[in-house]
Amino acid sequence: MSAVPSGTTLPRPVSLKALSIPEIASLVGRHLSKSDLASCALVAHTWFHVFTPLVWKSIQAGHPTSSHRRDHNDHDGPHCDSSQHRLSLSKYGAFIRTLTIIPETGNTSAISDLDLIFECPAVDSLVHLTVNLEGGATGAVGSVVTRNQDTLRLLKLVFQLDKRQRPPGWLGERMFEFPGAAPCLQSLFLEYWCMSKRELVLILKGCPNLKLLSFGNITILDQQDETDGQAAGDGASCSEAQPHNKDINGEIDEDFQHQSIEMFRMCSRLCPILEYLPKIKLLEFYRFDRQIKDEELVRFCASMRTHCLDLQDVWAYGFECSMLPAILDSLPRLVNFRGSSDLPTVLSMLDHALTLEEANLSDYTERTFLPLQFLESCPRLRTFWTGHSFTTMDEVQHSLRRGWACQSTLEELRLSIFKLTPVLIEAIMRELNAERDPDSRQQGASRIRAARGDMTLEEYERQKEQQFQDAIQALSPGQHVFRQQFTAFLVTLDKLERLNFGTGWYSLKRRSSSLSSSSSSS
Repeated sequence: MSAVPSGTTLPRPVSLKALSIPEIASLVGRHLSKSDLASCALVAHTWFHVFTPLVWKSIQAGHPTSSHRRDHNDHDGPHCDSSQHRLSLSKYGAFIRTLTIIPETGNTSAISDLDLIFECPAVDSLVHLTVNLEGGATGAVGSVVTRNQDTLRLLKLVFQLDKRQRPPGWLGERMFEFPGAAPCLQSLFLEYWCMSKRELVLILKGCPNLKLLSFGNITILDQQDETDGQAAGDGASCSEAQPHNKDINGEIDEDFQHQSIEMFRMCSRLCPILEYLPKIKLLEFYRFDRQIKDEELVRFCASMRTHCLDLQDVWAYGFECSMLPAILDSLPRLVNFRGSSDLPTVLSMLDHALTLEEANLSDYTERTFLPLQFLESCPRLRTFWTGHSFTTMDEVQHSLRRGWACQSTLEELRLSIFKLTPVLIEAIMRELNAERDPDSRQQGASRIRAARGDMTLEEYERQKEQQFQDAIQALSPGQHVFRQQFTAFLVTLDKLERLNFGTGWYSLKRRSSSLSSSSSSS
């Protein structure tokens, strides 16, 4: 063992006292599992106070107590009964910030466990609460929501009931009495509930800072005469749903408007409540698997034209597209569209060519070269995505000669071009000096292929490069011409940062002037 020279300063060992700083302990805790956090809490008295809040910070379970019993087995003893667990909740329940409850199917103790955690007074500082209910626990949920109304920022309440168990006329569970005020709530997700129009107004009034409102299969009882009995798609009628909340039929504040909600999501059913949401900027639809009745759609579009003057973004995923053209035609302006589309939808989008900035048509599969019309017609387009289309290389060449209106604005392009081979794509990207975005799966596959053969990774890469050069030589004259023209055009897109032609994303480096001049001469 060599002696340390005199005068040499040895590095100090890092003090474990640093973990007493909550911010540092939180950073360390992000990389530890629940069981590891629980073990750390048992190391020393100081660590107990540091890591116990992290153990309880986020709770996800099939029913509330299962993870607690496992992770706190050493705290509460090997045989933790209900009374002992109630004591643990009273000690540590105040540390819970995120609580997710998904009752286990067929678990008879789930409701009692819900009551155990929801009725514990110490559980009073929740920030995120997600509860999937099957029945019989709405009172417990209402209690915990009321107790945490001053801290909740996200609330998601999904009522699930098997169709075979639904009583005749069931349109959703009756909404419990919502807290009079939830000043911190920013996101509210409700699914399979029914409420009166007055109850809806009271909920919105109690959440003045709400930004996101999401309704899934929500029935507004007072509007059944307008929606013509379409509600759940299983033959139920609202007249059979008997409200049990008191005072739901009082006067409605018709002049009320929420001034903070910017995003409104609807699942499966149109909710004609836009008169209360004049500030929404994003309208999202998902899981609409049936065609909406014409009269219902007309009323919705008329309400949108009247009340939603700031609306500019539409996201539509996996649903009946036939209602989209009417909705898009009713918008004063369209800036962002994402989701499913067909040819009529695309034509309605092109009516907004002067305002459109982002178009994501990943599900677009029409046998036409209309995707190129977006690039030629939208002068403000920044992001454009298509899925599998039948746009040919000849059509792209004709489009380049016509010119793209978004030549000075386009930042991200994903374009499917029929019979554009991976070798040709790689050749274009190399001429653009583009780098493939990191893909750990592809890198891992290369190492596996190299390991299977009797060669090093470097030898495998050299072999792969030689195969690429051979494939370049085999390209047809027409493919070489397309490569030169397309590359020269892409170089002129000054703001273009990312490209994807079907083989993954590439990021463009800062292009040199020599590249620009050489490509232009080509």
